[in-house]
Amino acid sequence: MKYLLNEFYSSLKNISTVNSDLNEKRAQLKEYTYAFNELVQSKTVDKNIAKQNEEMAKVLNETLGLIKNSSQAWIDNFEEMLEKEKFRSDLENYFIIIIFGKVKAGKSSLGNFIANNKLKEQKVEFFKYDEAGKKQDIKKLEEINEESFDTNNLECTVEIQGFKLEGMAWIDTPGLGSMVKENGDLAKEYIQSADYIIYPTSSDSPLQQDEREQLKELFEQNKKVTICITKSDEKEEDECECGSEEGCSKCNEGLINVLKNKSSEKRKSQEIYVNDQISKLIDENKESVLGDIFSISTHTATKGIEEKNSELFKNSNIPKFYELITEVVKEKSKKLKEGTPYDGLKSFINNNILGNDDLKNKNSIQSIEKNLLDLNEKIDESIEKFTRLKENANSDFESETDSVIAEYVSKINKHNSKDIFAKIDAELNKKVSEAIQKNIHEIFADFDTTLKSLTTSLGSDDFEIKDKFKKIEYTTKERNKKIGSGLFGTLATIATGIALASNPIGWAAAGTMAAGVVGSYVGGKIGETTGSKDSEEIVVGDNKEEVIERFKSSRLTHYESFAKNLYVQMQDTFFKPLKNISQDIRLDLDKFEKNIKNLL
Repeated sequence: MKYLLNEFYSSLKNISTVNSDLNEKRAQLKEYTYAFNELVQSKTVDKNIAKQNEEMAKVLNETLGLIKNSSQAWIDNFEEMLEKEKFRSDLENYFIIIIFGKVKAGKSSLGNFIANNKLKEQKVEFFKYDEAGKKQDIKKLEEINEESFDTNNLECTVEIQGFKLEGMAWIDTPGLGSMVKENGDLAKEYIQSADYIIYPTSSDSPLQQDEREQLKELFEQNKKVTICITKSDEKEEDECECGSEEGCSKCNEGLINVLKNKSSEKRKSQEIYVNDQISKLIDENKESVLGDIFSISTHTATKGIEEKNSELFKNSNIPKFYELITEVVKEKSKKLKEGTPYDGLKSFINNNILGNDDLKNKNSIQSIEKNLLDLNEKIDESIEKFTRLKENANSDFESETDSVIAEYVSKINKHNSKDIFAKIDAELNKKVSEAIQKNIHEIFADFDTTLKSLTTSLGSDDFEIKDKFKKIEYTTKERNKKIGSGLFGTLATIATGIALASNPIGWAAAGTMAAGVVGSYVGGKIGETTGSKDSEEIVVGDNKEEVIERFKSSRLTHYESFAKNLYVQMQDTFFKPLKNISQDIRLDLDKFEKNIKNLL
């Protein structure tokens, strides 16, 4: 019966392993990650940003801190990957098969079966690595003198161990879910180096929740996995050959337990169940990662060989398992051996650096890009707010200026204008300063500037209120005529009144009026003959409104100019450095991402 297994062992002699030279790509990855790390570690937040806007500085610091931490994590993970790859380097001329599964899944039993049924001329070299979880130094392999694995009754492998047989290295990992957590953790590390993976699950309770989670991890790493439903056997009671009811050394009261394979119906049912469960774990684009699913029993196979029971041996499905791994060794070992190291490198880049659409990985470029997007949104919000403040500044200044001037306009005259304008200047300076500070503080906590220069160059001497005059032209002839007419008319009236004092009242009045008219006429004629042309300026008001308007215009021009220069200063000392550091990070990250993707 063992001859059915010989093809597998013979094929091990002819394994052709072509070791992929990844040194150049690894060197490039190292160069890119170390250079990017050095670049980002040197970046700091501009002091003006940190001082002026605490919220913005916090977001920027968080983003920069994330990039620095991520970059350092890439370096650490890269070094860890190289350390793990030393395991592969130790076995570089071997096709590496790793059996990976939980406690009591039958891993060691299967390994022992393969090692013990080799061809007579073949030599099995057993070895083990450091104790799981206590050390991870795999720089030197340690030979084991025992002819079989050190397996306890619980079938829990306590160390990374395996054997070399011709061109194959069989690695038995610590059982996941064992009492020592480090066992499973160390096993996961070695998985990355596998050319081929076998995942056993016990027929007693196939594919439990923790096993499904482990398989999902393997599939996400693009590992192709063959699933064995192990211990696919059962015991039945049968009568002992002794025929005695009292029993013999081989039986109990005449009954013995007979080991037999589970029925094909039970096996088929379990295989369908496992396949259905795995279908829920695999993405449609990753169907190729699932290998065969079948049931085996190393115990019935061993018993079949010992008892030369070909039916028991054949129905153990071990021959079918050997057919599978023989095909893998003969047809696929070269391709798998060449591709696995690249898969490992690609997996490292995708999972550790790029992110693979997994935002839970805070150290991935994808997560960093999201943080950069949030940062730029906040920057844009501040710039938009800043722009609105600039646009509204002039109307704020005009409103404040009108308000202050309105309080004093009724009190200003040509005698107190200098003092009043000085008071207006002082109050305007305070009001405009407060308006500017209020606007600034909407974005900046403590912008480092002074507002004293608002009035230092201004004065009120140019804003003196003066009388307004109007020039009137006239002749002295007309003036003398009026003066003469009035003078002689008055004298004539007085004289006539005296002469007619004894007359009745009516006549006296009439005479007086007539005398006045005659006197005015005579006087006027006299004045005409003595007059000449002349002109003079008379006061018609003052220039108060024009002075106030000019004063207002000059102040607004000054405030607007001051504010413009101040906002330019804010632009140069805050927004430009803020935008520059964000753009620099973006450019550096894009360049790094492009280089990394080129490695794929």
